[in-house]
Amino acid sequence: MERYDCVVVGAGPGGSTFALNAANRGLKTLIIEKESLPRYKTCGGGLTPAVKTLLDFDYSPVIERKVAGVAFLSRDEDDMVYYDDSMPVEMVARSEFDHCLVKQAVAAGAALIEKTRVVSVNELKDEVLIETGDGSRMSALILVGADGARSIAARAAGLNRGYGGIAVEAEIYPRDPGVVDEHGGHSIFGFGFTPGDGYGWVFPKKDHFSVGIGTSKARMPGLITVYRAFVDRFDFLRDAEERLRRGWFIPYCKSSETINTRRICLVGDAAHLVDPFSGEGIYHAISSGIIGAQTVAEELGKKGRLSRRYSREIRKQITRDFMFGRWCSDIYYRAPSYFYRKNRVIQALTRLAKKEIQYRDVLSELRKRK
Repeated sequence: MERYDCVVVGAGPGGSTFALNAANRGLKTLIIEKESLPRYKTCGGGLTPAVKTLLDFDYSPVIERKVAGVAFLSRDEDDMVYYDDSMPVEMVARSEFDHCLVKQAVAAGAALIEKTRVVSVNELKDEVLIETGDGSRMSALILVGADGARSIAARAAGLNRGYGGIAVEAEIYPRDPGVVDEHGGHSIFGFGFTPGDGYGWVFPKKDHFSVGIGTSKARMPGLITVYRAFVDRFDFLRDAEERLRRGWFIPYCKSSETINTRRICLVGDAAHLVDPFSGEGIYHAISSGIIGAQTVAEELGKKGRLSRRYSREIRKQITRDFMFGRWCSDIYYRAPSYFYRKNRVIQALTRLAKKEIQYRDVLSELRKRK
């Protein structure tokens, strides 16, 4: 039986970043990915400016488009509101971005097994036993759950939580390729198409648009109809070819809960580290991978196991401010068209995307009377 310091289940941003940092710290690390890489991942694929501050390597070859501006619309209003130099985003295909991160981890010394599904996780006092679908068995001092919202690692650790929202997205290819360049200067966000705190988005990529709509509600009959109503608002998307339309579960963070045991820790979507205001998860997945690798390396060296320190660090560095994010969501989504017409609010959200401020600062802007 092969033995590792760390076995990472899932090769998304959180898992790959953990593996990269763990391997750099001298830990014998294995990534197990159920699909063949690169693989398609349903996601808007927008990287906020703060992502670049977390990564110490060049991922520019996988950037499909740099979008400098943002635009907003509401279902019951005709005009769109534009901000030409606010909320910059780097657009990527998750298949290529994730693969880039995995290759960095492998180059650092992590091992990778593809097209292999983990079917059993058994946490013991001194190790975790892992079994895969082909009958292979291995053990690890630490198992890292980076396998998304339906994490088998989370279930094994008794940390599985079912709450969250849902979304549907597709890749839309206009018949005229010039349409993407013509409308490629802004990310578009649409409000009022779903009840509550949901929104739609149109993200320009290299030769197509990633278009979707999501809601924090766990159930929403007719979401596809709502999605189509959103798409129909844009003349430049008419008669375009729709590919890879898929729905998925959004594991919003709703509380600062424990996300590790003695031998298992969760990162990214498996830990439900999705921003409760924006639904963004890539930054927090990468951040949790970095925090997790540092904590695991230090605690294995001192104690040979994990304490609750990792959960406390995630609470301190990520989820504590999410409480203010939920309050921002409660206020903003009552009247989004009122707030997105306020330049000071957009400036605050831009600074938030750069991690220059936190949600508690955005909340102050939303509460201002004038």
